[in-house]
Amino acid sequence: MPDSRPLRPNDPREVGGFRLTARIGEGAQGSVFLGESGTGRRVAVKLLHADVGNDERARTLFDRELAAARRVAPFCTARILAAEADDDVPYIVSEYIDGPSLRERISGQGVPSGDELVRLAIGTATALAAIHEAGVVHRDFKPANVLLGADGPKVIDFGIARPLDATAATMTGAVGTPAYMAPEQVAGAVGGPPLDMFAWGCTVAFAANGVPPFGNDSVPAIMQRVLHAEPDLGALTGDLRDLVAACLAKDAAARPTALQVLQRLLGTGPGATLTATDGTYLLAEGTSAAAAPPATVPSPQGPPTPPPNLPPPGSGPGFGGQPPGSLWPSGPPLAPAPPGAPFIPPGYPQQTFPQQTGPSAPGRRNGRPLAIVGAAAAVLLVAGGVGAAILLRDDKDPSGGASGARSTAPNNAAATDGATGASTKTCAYADATTPSVKDVGKPPSQITGTLPTRATIKTNLGTLQVELDAAKAPCTVNSLAFLAGKKYYDQTSCHRLSTAASLKVLQCGDPSGTGTGGPSYRVPDENLAGARYTRGVVAMANSGPNTNGSQFFIVYADSTIPADYTPFGRVTSGMEFVDGVAAAGADPAGDGKPKKAVTITELRTA
Repeated sequence: MPDSRPLRPNDPREVGGFRLTARIGEGAQGSVFLGESGTGRRVAVKLLHADVGNDERARTLFDRELAAARRVAPFCTARILAAEADDDVPYIVSEYIDGPSLRERISGQGVPSGDELVRLAIGTATALAAIHEAGVVHRDFKPANVLLGADGPKVIDFGIARPLDATAATMTGAVGTPAYMAPEQVAGAVGGPPLDMFAWGCTVAFAANGVPPFGNDSVPAIMQRVLHAEPDLGALTGDLRDLVAACLAKDAAARPTALQVLQRLLGTGPGATLTATDGTYLLAEGTSAAAAPPATVPSPQGPPTPPPNLPPPGSGPGFGGQPPGSLWPSGPPLAPAPPGAPFIPPGYPQQTFPQQTGPSAPGRRNGRPLAIVGAAAAVLLVAGGVGAAILLRDDKDPSGGASGARSTAPNNAAATDGATGASTKTCAYADATTPSVKDVGKPPSQITGTLPTRATIKTNLGTLQVELDAAKAPCTVNSLAFLAGKKYYDQTSCHRLSTAASLKVLQCGDPSGTGTGGPSYRVPDENLAGARYTRGVVAMANSGPNTNGSQFFIVYADSTIPADYTPFGRVTSGMEFVDGVAAAGADPAGDGKPKKAVTITELRTA
């Protein structure tokens, strides 16, 4: 986003429950403001110039198109959070991307390097594939609508152009920016996804050369070239040049789809056949490959190793191996992309029941929600022939203390050296209150050595690298290392995936696979003061205070849950396969066993 400017005297101060704090842009479609939610989350609020609210035909179309746009999978797109067409001034609230547009980047810094250009091409193709899979056509794809965030490019303003056009005298397709409009748009046809692919080709050519392939002079001259002239592709070479040229075909039917472009860019080959699940994995791979490589930290053994040019292709079906062709560099193994910024709603490690919100609702005490332990109550109903395993989080914790208070000793009294993780105190591992599923003993209460700082979680779908916070969660990390040494986690399944609007976690660590199992001891709560559950955080799952066992959850979207769950690490690579699992969904839908089975083949600490 460009630099913010103060609000004008006549600008609104609040829109749709979001407080406006500054102006950050203005264009043909409307004015864009920086806003804040009640919790301080930053958002982008666009007030549309078009009089959609007073045009019944346009308002109906706006509602329909925005409903579809909200279904766009969160791959390299800025998620739409809210929209309203019935107000006097229609508005759209979307995820805020803290970064310049591609147009600003080229204007201020010139054209990107070859590797950066490939990442840009992959990210924007991924976004268009996700948009088209939701039944949406962008219709105004251009450099100004590509924002360069910390975790790669994000496409904005999809699902807006057609409703804006509905306020014109005719429902033609002549909406867009001339230098990026397809021949069918120039001719006034409605068009479909192929017109976005034409705009993609123009945008990538612009990024490579600093000018659009059909020029940037007068509108009549540009339109004449779009209809009849060959594009000037300038510095583009190799496979990327061939792909851009194919997308700039005058005949819309001759252009490749966004998924086909993404297949070529990621090296799966134009002839590969994709199932729906494979397509989802392809989007996850594109998101990972589009992210900028992490900064290199100098090593004490010598100068830093230059960062790799691109993340690797993924480990999902049909995407393994080093792809052929000039788009992928040769050399040492490539590092996966770092965890990205938030792009989907918050997660939650316990299932709650929103229909029971009052203090006297059934199954509640003192307003605390019921928590289902593990994958799904239905599994236990079938397997056990009794009731679902439901725990009531009441006002007493299992150790006899009040649930609102956190013990400071001895449960979480293991003080550590923040630099080395070496402990000087003890951890109190109490007996578990439920029978052990896999009894391997207890870890030593006295930690005498240096605690591990890394964990590697190998699965059938990919590998997670986790940075452990031994300084702030020593008892938890000590327990994890103990269980890993006993091979406790090996060959266990991740039993729970939450994909509901407020529940976005993958939960693992139960040998029984039901979500009710654990070791013979409990781990005390740690690191709760100011705890935040952002994307990539790894934290303990529990059924109440100080009841942590072996189960942990991986947050794949930022969460605003209470600080009740011990964060003990953060994923540094491998989140792309978790994104793919999340996209495949759960059974039952929303919260249950992952449809894409995840098995931990090995968990080790170091």
